[in-house]
Amino acid sequence: MKLKVKSFFICLILIVFSCSKKNSSPELEKHFTKNQIEDLNKINDFFISEFLKSEKRDFKDAYLKFKDSLKFNGKFSDNDTELFKKQLELYNTISKSTFNEIWALGITQDAPYPNEEYIDANVFGKYYLFVKELKKNNEFAKICYDRMERTGDYNAMHLDSYFYHNHDTFNYDEFHNQLILAIYYLTAIDNYERDHKRKERFKEFEEKAKLEFE
Repeated sequence: MKLKVKSFFICLILIVFSCSKKNSSPELEKHFTKNQIEDLNKINDFFISEFLKSEKRDFKDAYLKFKDSLKFNGKFSDNDTELFKKQLELYNTISKSTFNEIWALGITQDAPYPNEEYIDANVFGKYYLFVKELKKNNEFAKICYDRMERTGDYNAMHLDSYFYHNHDTFNYDEFHNQLILAIYYLTAIDNYERDHKRKERFKEFEEKAKLEFE
């Protein structure tokens, strides 16, 4: 009886450990601290649960469905304002150092749209160097890094073109790829929702574009 009880608790411990195990890699460990890697896992988990409304094992189907919905509906979710509020809460659960290694916050200075808050890539941060490291053996990371180097931002719009040609060969299960996608889309919704004036301006632009298209 004692042996059975002991075996039960050993199995329970292994299950708990496997559920709490976080993704890591030599590339991550080269550029980030242990706590920062845990934060990156939180970011990826948030993207999967809140944007994709899914679990890691269903990433491919959930992501492709999300991407198609975003393309046709122009929204990240049923309620982007509420989703962004959750994202702000996520920011509070990760360290400031992790945030700053990925993103930089700014305020526009010049006309015609001064004093608008925005979020952008930190081109001097660890995340930028991490993607540069990945590009040696990861074609998706190479394409993303090369574009980041040219533009200095994380612009999710170019992903449509990439997946149009590569959706069948992309490795959806690789954590590095998932994390890159998460950073792109968290940046995109942040830039849309962070500043009310900026959001209203984007809405006006979208409405004009629809009218011209019709």
